[in-house]
Amino acid sequence: MSLRTNRPTVTRIASTTAAVLLAATGLLATGGAAHAAVPTAMPTAVPATSDTLANGGTLAPGASLTSGDTRLVMQQNGDLALYTTGADGAGDRQPRWHSGTTGEGNKAELRADGNLVVTAPDGGALWQSRTGNDDCRHMPWTKLTVHPGGDMSILATTDSEAPYFVRLWSASYGLQFPCGSPAR
Repeated sequence: MSLRTNRPTVTRIASTTAAVLLAATGLLATGGAAHAAVPTAMPTAVPATSDTLANGGTLAPGASLTSGDTRLVMQQNGDLALYTTGADGAGDRQPRWHSGTTGEGNKAELRADGNLVVTAPDGGALWQSRTGNDDCRHMPWTKLTVHPGGDMSILATTDSEAPYFVRLWSASYGLQFPCGSPAR
């Protein structure tokens, strides 16, 4: 019996492993130290590092992602909102972006196709980033990352040896190349 290796598969596994390790340490998104995991409000929510939500991840009501002075929270009122605070975490929260959704029990999910969606309890989409398969050139792995200074991005990577990420969407600029224009 001979063992054959499939070089593209081995390369893909090695690339994925490296990207996961870098993301886990926080170096990929923040260039800094890792943060402890943030507990979620519901046990069914997919665990996230404190500043990143991976494909299939969910932010239940009350759950949040934090990076430095910036916090993304799925509020109890159903609005997904991004805030900044003072450099030391003190002071008033300054709103930076929000989905404009309302409804008790709403949740935010980064779907497997790369689309960030705020859904009602019945599963209906209330807001979406339009970064899924039908809306932009999808890449195999996506993640939502919160950045210090008041921004968040949906990043995608290709099936390559190096963990290069492309910004598909950000709270500051909306859809970005290669996604096109939101007014279609």
